[in-house]
Amino acid sequence: MKTLFDLPLAHRNDPITSYEAGDRMLNSGKLVKQQKLVMTAIITQRFENWTAKELSIVSGIDYFVIQRRLHELAHKGLIERTGKKREDCCVWKEKGKNE
Repeated sequence: MKTLFDLPLAHRNDPITSYEAGDRMLNSGKLVKQQKLVMTAIITQRFENWTAKELSIVSGIDYFVIQRRLHELAHKGLIERTGKKREDCCVWKEKGKNE
């Protein structure tokens, strides 16, 4: 059976502790909670088409948490990059939604 998504929670060359941390995030429910928070921020009209940096500032969620969850949500097909950048950061939106 597959986990929440087909994206590894650690990189191939990471130490075993990174894999253990990923398992703890998944098993505790913290990973899903963070993904929901970021997804909610992305689909809310107020935060639509913002960068990870901007989302972090307005939502109060740690930048690195947002950054990691954005890539996971994109891998799951829920969000996508708009193709635009602001301050050298990618702009994200809900998948299939117009800008």
